[in-house]
Amino acid sequence: MILDKIIASTKKRVEVSKERVSASELLKQLDRAELKKGEFAESLKAFEDVSIIAEIKKASPSKGLIRPDFDHIEIAEKYAKSNIQAMSILTEPEYFKGDLSFVDDVKARYNIPVLRKDFTIDEYMIYEAKLHGADAVLLIMAALTDEEYKKFHSVADDLQLDVLVETHNEEEVKRAVEYGRIIGVNNRNLQTFEEDITTCERLLPLIPDSAVKVAESAVRTYEDFEYLRSLGLDAALIGETFMRKADIQSAVNELRYGR
Repeated sequence: MILDKIIASTKKRVEVSKERVSASELLKQLDRAELKKGEFAESLKAFEDVSIIAEIKKASPSKGLIRPDFDHIEIAEKYAKSNIQAMSILTEPEYFKGDLSFVDDVKARYNIPVLRKDFTIDEYMIYEAKLHGADAVLLIMAALTDEEYKKFHSVADDLQLDVLVETHNEEEVKRAVEYGRIIGVNNRNLQTFEEDITTCERLLPLIPDSAVKVAESAVRTYEDFEYLRSLGLDAALIGETFMRKADIQSAVNELRYGR
């Protein structure tokens, strides 16, 4: 399964990073830094309509290269002008062609909450996210044991980082709700990569009303967005739909307003 390959690759990447800068050194940097609470969750909850978490993504393992003329700063600028509520930035380098420096670049220019979207398999990655200016991190239930989930969520809480907890089925949602305050339902099957937008409708009743509810994947049209509205979703994470359009601002408006 591709998730297993990505996790194996991520573990190697983290080990290399630790050789360059140890976890204890990152903690020292965190102690010296002026850290503040991000506003990822607050931004999603404050918007009266379905919030948009717009993703900066160059490639994916299932689709290959998505945006050949990729410029993360230019993309962020277009998003910033499009009334989106947060950004998701891929930082996984091998399969998604991302980079952690993208978070630095965007946060230096725009006052919009940013999710570091990566395959968090070590608390080291949470330290990195905070030091590079992210407001939130991603925890994927399919990639974590219950013990890891509890530990990583606690580390993020201590660092005042919000956590988007990604789920794909009933079992994962039931595990996620113990700590999750922002729970995403990925409409993509991680084994087959097939998409079914009704997945979020099926799993939504399992998520408590107190949580911020996020739909991920399979949102491509105004009709899809209207469907999410009808379900009472709080937010939608959308990447490929925008990345494939030359005019990102028009793409956001078309998806949200149908024009």
